[in-house]
Amino acid sequence: MSLTADLDTLKAYVGARSAQDDQLLADRLEAATHAVYYVVYTDDQAMASVQEAILLTASKLYKRRQSPEGVAGFGLEGAAVRIVATDPDVGALLERHIDYSPGHAGIA
Repeated sequence: MSLTADLDTLKAYVGARSAQDDQLLADRLEAATHAVYYVVYTDDQAMASVQEAILLTASKLYKRRQSPEGVAGFGLEGAAVRIVATDPDVGALLERHIDYSPGHAGIA
């Protein structure tokens, strides 16, 4: 299966039904693409798992604007549900593709 992290795919991914947030989504997609491509091997950038990691990251950045204090909501007992700094799903998708050469290693 081929997957491409582009604006149309991201819109479907987050459930956007209009063009109202296209620029906002495009900005998040660009940021996510740069962040992911920075840490993976160049030859792996087109792989489906890397593209999925870009979509997950862009989606998180898009939704993050609704939680400026880092609180995603509240649990059943009234406790704040905080946004985690790193996404373990993104890490799992990228673990085989991370370029550990100097200047590239690490996941934000």
